[in-house]
Amino acid sequence: MEENPAPGLKAAKLEHGGVVYVHEEVVVTNSDIAKAEVVPRPGEGDFMVSVTFTPEGARKMHAATERNIGKRMAILIDGVIVAAPVIRGTLSEAAVVEGKLTKQEAERIVAGITIPSR
Repeated sequence: MEENPAPGLKAAKLEHGGVVYVHEEVVVTNSDIAKAEVVPRPGEGDFMVSVTFTPEGARKMHAATERNIGKRMAILIDGVIVAAPVIRGTLSEAAVVEGKLTKQEAERIVAGITIPSR
């Protein structure tokens, strides 16, 4: 994710307004996700999204996150960025999307990533 346009990047809308630029490479799609669910964050009052990948999705996610630790990964639903968590380590079978999400925001992400790919 970048703030300014550059070759190989495309514009993506932010959910709450504005535009950033993302790499055109799609790491995983809906079909690479085996399960996603809303999880309350203990003692915090906000929510997270727990994602379990298919074996192929795990392979793709491992390759992408291994070379991008410390960078943001945009999660797009219908072309709109709904979350952009920082990659804290190499991911493979599962991931947790954090960020002080409300229950409604977490449910929207789960709903968007568990529908069949378009």
